[in-house]
Amino acid sequence: MADYGVTPEGFVRPRLPEIRMEIIEELRRNLRVRGLPDDMETRPDSVTGIVIDTFAEREAALWEMGEGVYYAMYPGSASGASLDRAVSFSGVKRLKAERSRVYVVAYGLQGTQIPASAQIRHRSTQTIWRTTQNLTIGAEAAADVRITPLVQSSASYSVTVDGTPYVYTSGAGATMASVLAGLMAALAPSGLQIASDGATIRLVAVATLAVSVQLSSNLSFAEIGSPVLAETVDAIAEKAEPGDLDSIVTLVAGWARVVNLQLGAVGHQRETDAQLRARYRLGVFRFGAATLPSIGPNILNEVPGIRDIRVFNNQTDEIDAAGRKPHSVHVIADGGLDDDIAHAIYRFKSGGIDTNGAVTKVLDTSEGTQLIQFDRPQAVYVWVRAVVSLLPVDEQAFPPDGFGQIEKAILATGQEHTIGLDVRHQRFFCLIYGTRGIAQVDLKLAHSTDPDFVPRPTDYKAANIEIGDAQKALFDASRIEVT
Repeated sequence: MADYGVTPEGFVRPRLPEIRMEIIEELRRNLRVRGLPDDMETRPDSVTGIVIDTFAEREAALWEMGEGVYYAMYPGSASGASLDRAVSFSGVKRLKAERSRVYVVAYGLQGTQIPASAQIRHRSTQTIWRTTQNLTIGAEAAADVRITPLVQSSASYSVTVDGTPYVYTSGAGATMASVLAGLMAALAPSGLQIASDGATIRLVAVATLAVSVQLSSNLSFAEIGSPVLAETVDAIAEKAEPGDLDSIVTLVAGWARVVNLQLGAVGHQRETDAQLRARYRLGVFRFGAATLPSIGPNILNEVPGIRDIRVFNNQTDEIDAAGRKPHSVHVIADGGLDDDIAHAIYRFKSGGIDTNGAVTKVLDTSEGTQLIQFDRPQAVYVWVRAVVSLLPVDEQAFPPDGFGQIEKAILATGQEHTIGLDVRHQRFFCLIYGTRGIAQVDLKLAHSTDPDFVPRPTDYKAANIEIGDAQKALFDASRIEVT
């Protein structure tokens, strides 16, 4: 069988009839060599035929095994554990199942100890989340505090944030309003988010997870909140918008309330073979060190929960047309926790390279304090309206769940869009026409960056939607209408 096996054209496997004929010819040749007649019966229902078929089937099984071993070496054809080993040569690993995660702020009395695995409930889905570590609520590690001043004339008010004092001295005839305004002005350079409700000042840490806050004697804490990482009990894709985790399940004395101030990182199930193959092409770039093609794949591999990432750079000595600083990178990441992304950017960007973006994080590193910036993609919400014309039943019947199939096809195509990818009107028809019985589809799209936008009939157009470099088209079943 010289024409079979590993050939210049790849692996060629003989089929069972070919193997059977090879065995018959070889058997007859051996009989002739020994001077024996070769006119034996080879029908499948004869004794000799049964023997020939037995060995032919066993040989065919060996050829199939050899073919499987051959194709198990390549990512495009391997599956399961073989695919894991094949892609490992480029540094890619299958993503394991990950729980959804988010940092929550636990409010209560100073010194209150909240144990790991304390449970919190999602207000919309009622899903149970749990804390991942022990937490002690205190001003030494505060994410959100409210401060009440004692109104005094000609008095010095001091708020010390991470060792830096911010001082305001009140004038004669001080009032609550003047003291609050003065303190807010004094705290403006602190980098904290500052607000007032007329009776207290609220300080929220935005560049770091937590800060240390100390007060002078004429100031007191009205509320203290400390951060802790929470995750779903199971590995599920659960989205936590700010404010979604607001219900305490595990009652702890001194723990008053809880809320997440940040958007959570959505988890996922174990990566499928198809998803791993699609991501495999990025693996080779992970071996690069601080090069533009390697930064995105490395961050994507490092940070749990990232669904999509895009990286730009400005190599010039001037601010570019997009407003990027000279000699800088600009990371746009969808998913993942802010702090995890910031640490990954610092790890994989080159030394001396600046960063861009609206999200600012201050990292405490062995090289000192580092300022890292990045962006989240701007959501472009897309509405789809499809009007389907059907073929005659005697030509090709439309399935009972046909409209549902079309909706799923549109959604599947829409969810393949990545950051900066334009919405191409024609791209949707490939999967749509996978449903039988369709004569014609009138497909129109509407879009807006406002999630509360309600499209009018005139807003739907059979045209492409241009998506900016820092935008991402978002599709949802609730915004797809098929009739």
